[in-house]
Amino acid sequence: MLAPVLAAILAPMTAFAAVAVTPLAAEAAVTKANCQVTTVLMSKDGDGTIPPELEFMKPSLQNDEFAAYKGFHLIERKAVKLALATKTDSSFTSGHRLGLTLMGGDEKRLKLHADLSSRDGSKSLVSLEYSIENDGLFMIGAGSYSNEAHSGKLFFAIQCGGAS
Repeated sequence: MLAPVLAAILAPMTAFAAVAVTPLAAEAAVTKANCQVTTVLMSKDGDGTIPPELEFMKPSLQNDEFAAYKGFHLIERKAVKLALATKTDSSFTSGHRLGLTLMGGDEKRLKLHADLSSRDGSKSLVSLEYSIENDGLFMIGAGSYSNEAHSGKLFFAIQCGGAS
């Protein structure tokens, strides 16, 4: 006897909730994103100080997976604008090429696809689709790298925010 009464009370609420949520979800869809791609050389030499230009990465750089690195060096920074389902292609001074595609998302999370080539462009190092919170930082290792001053591992730090 309680089940039919409960169903009669909850059924209108369920229908109302569906009507109320659907328009908000449609308005929140992300069609554009602004990204910052930063290449960082991490070396085992250094005092562990994170320079001011990489301060935005400090929480990530202090994680256990980067504990072996004591030197952090900004190599390059690029702004990339994404439109829904349109691949961008950026080249970097290291020789790598990074393709980014906005696959969708909402005000809280973005779906992206990243393609990172080797330095000589002969092969793909990474090709993956990922979901990350809006303005979250995603890092991709690109292998050993040396410039005039430092040697270590090169990482691509990708940070995107929706701009619907």
